[in-house]
Amino acid sequence: MQTEDRGKKHRKKRRRRRTGKGGRILFRAGIAALILAGVLILAAGTLTAGYFWMEARGRASFEEKQEALPLEMEEAAVSENDAGTVLGDGMLRYNGKIYSYKKNCLTFLCMGIDKKGEMEASEDLLKGGQADAVFLAVLDPDEKKISVIGINRDTMTDISVYDENGLYIGTQTAQIALQHGYGDGMEISCERMMEAVSHLFYGIPIHGYCSLNMEVITLINDAVGGVTVTVPEDLEVRGTLKWEKGQQVHLTGEDAYTFVQYRDTRLAQSAEGRLARQKQYLQAFITQARAAMREDMTLPLTLYEMVSPYMVTDISAEEAVYLATQALSYRFDAGDIHTLEGEVVMGEKFEEFYQDDTALYELILQVFYEESEDKTGTDQ
Repeated sequence: MQTEDRGKKHRKKRRRRRTGKGGRILFRAGIAALILAGVLILAAGTLTAGYFWMEARGRASFEEKQEALPLEMEEAAVSENDAGTVLGDGMLRYNGKIYSYKKNCLTFLCMGIDKKGEMEASEDLLKGGQADAVFLAVLDPDEKKISVIGINRDTMTDISVYDENGLYIGTQTAQIALQHGYGDGMEISCERMMEAVSHLFYGIPIHGYCSLNMEVITLINDAVGGVTVTVPEDLEVRGTLKWEKGQQVHLTGEDAYTFVQYRDTRLAQSAEGRLARQKQYLQAFITQARAAMREDMTLPLTLYEMVSPYMVTDISAEEAVYLATQALSYRFDAGDIHTLEGEVVMGEKFEEFYQDDTALYELILQVFYEESEDKTGTDQ
């Protein structure tokens, strides 16, 4: 295995640039829920004569994108003992087992950007905004389920660096959140983030992206009538806002954003407490959104129109219709939310997260691959 080399390489290249607020953990599953739901269910209310035509067009579009294979996964799995093994496309051997890439999976990069207001292109190509929430949403049609993988914003990895004119300079090891900043804050930034995340995940194909300004959570939360949660821990966010463990709270307005975003960095393990709230909110929101849709079938279109000014995406209307027909019937529970294992160390000024490359590799196998029977031969 070559995964250990990646971690060692990144530890040797400590970043020396300002990254924003130190110690902020990337994964915000509550925000992820809103992005995922807003994109994937937007077309469910498009009950027009052209619906099935759009669905077919969307399916065909994704079939073309699914031709790519994660070649870096296969390269990392090569060892002296496996060098003579003949494997098919998308297959690899790891720890004595054969795995096949799930070619039908659809993977989307979703991001929350540290800006407010409507999405606008930045004239300064070095100020596209940092991606403070980054995750992959994976639709698996074979198992009929959705998986979410949260990526720490401070993950140290290779990113592409550009000058103020947008000209490519080279690569450097830096927090992955910075990659979005090298661009216009719109399509260019998103495309560069896709490349960086795909490389981090050993070349896993990413079939689309969606980025939103963070404040959109309050809009979508209230559009479905608010979300009721059970508070998993005592919280004193501010003098006028206190929640007790076990208390049932109906979240509306800014309280919804606070519930999934708040973290007291003075407390140890505060990230784990926030993650517990985010997982709970994620499931509660999806339940409430589906109930709200039964009352108003035009809700998805309303959500889409509401979110559009705050969103950048390359998912077409036809593709959205196809995703809606698939994703709404898929299984999704707390066990399908994953985060990267690793360690946080203090850099010169800010925290840096170094993922456990072996754990990441095995997570990719778990989500994107399935075990296959060993029907291969060997070259003589």
